[in-house]
Amino acid sequence: MSVSGSGPIVVEPRQRRVLSMPIVYPWQKNGDPVIPATRDSRTVLLTLGRLPVAIDIARSFSALGWRVIVADPFRMHLARMSKAVERCYRVTPPNTDAARFADDLLRIVRDEQVALVIPVSEESLYVAGIRDRLPGDVSLFCPSQDDMLSLHDKFRFVRLAESFGLSVPETCLVGHPGHADITRDGDYVSKPRLSCSGRNVRIHRAGDSPPTDRDLVLQRRIDGAHVSSFSVVVAGSVYSTSVYRGTVMDGSVAVCFEEVADADPVHDWVAAFAARSQHSGFLSFDFIIEDGVPCAIECNPRATSGIHFVASADLAPAILGDTRAVTHSPVRRRLTESYSCFTAVLKSLFSGDAFGTRLASLRAARDITWAPEDPWPFLLMMVNTWPIIARSMRHRETFAVAAVRDIEWLGPPGEAR
Repeated sequence: MSVSGSGPIVVEPRQRRVLSMPIVYPWQKNGDPVIPATRDSRTVLLTLGRLPVAIDIARSFSALGWRVIVADPFRMHLARMSKAVERCYRVTPPNTDAARFADDLLRIVRDEQVALVIPVSEESLYVAGIRDRLPGDVSLFCPSQDDMLSLHDKFRFVRLAESFGLSVPETCLVGHPGHADITRDGDYVSKPRLSCSGRNVRIHRAGDSPPTDRDLVLQRRIDGAHVSSFSVVVAGSVYSTSVYRGTVMDGSVAVCFEEVADADPVHDWVAAFAARSQHSGFLSFDFIIEDGVPCAIECNPRATSGIHFVASADLAPAILGDTRAVTHSPVRRRLTESYSCFTAVLKSLFSGDAFGTRLASLRAARDITWAPEDPWPFLLMMVNTWPIIARSMRHRETFAVAAVRDIEWLGPPGEAR
């Protein structure tokens, strides 16, 4: 395989462990039901290291004896201090130069003899584009780029779920059929067709002057409880699902959250969607529960905070499709991003929000990054997240928005199916 690129990638080496064992993955690629991985390697590449979800994946694979390599446009990030990570590479930001980002990843795959590539967050849409350029013995834990876009695109996702007979709110694009009915007959929500972190979501009252931006999606507003789900799906089979809700919010992003018990209707909805779509990869949804019925308002084909409710011993086996090793070990039901939650609690002290309730939520939750056997990602979090903190202050935006500014998808939405 030849890989083009400009200039060397910055490498931060750690002690190298050499492992050799043939692997077989039960995933689909190019229509084939099984991928025989002949590469003599147990090396996994995570394509982002700045978010806590990467720490969970890295620790789980390391515990199975895999070498964990991390790529990130930032030199400083959370995963670089984890004992689970052997080496970090600095790569080109994908929405600055997607072609160069792809070349950087392919060079790492070649040089490190990577057997498995796992996209982590918003960069997943770009990573999906390297599928056809990977060697035949390297697996990518996500579907094709068009399939990823059909889930990330808020309009295409609703149409896809409707075709599966699953509950979704009435949805249309600005200026398309149904626009007048949605904006006239009740409260509704407008949001960008392609967006993340709850950016530019607006709630409108019935009869308000409707938006005119044709890149917006209009959705009839549903009253009910808001919950989210995260799943690991392999060839249409759900290996693990967690359902959770935010208890402390920073903008539209939960920084303290708890698992939801008795969520069988949500589990059934997710299982039905996974089976119909034959998805392989991470699969996350936001739901409104109306009269006991889950109604999916959008999909995130990536890892979300729900991953932290999956026991570390289960995560890597689930990704590898190993049914025998997935035990669904219990984890604590309340979790938090301590630093972000503490900031949100302090804000509420001065804004008149429910300070006492937020503080109680923080005190009752376990931090998602802390592990006594791997303490440095938590202890040095303020240092290693400084690039995001600085960007947040410079652009006066939330931490969640700043964290994905250089990796969020900026390409075209594709055909509106």
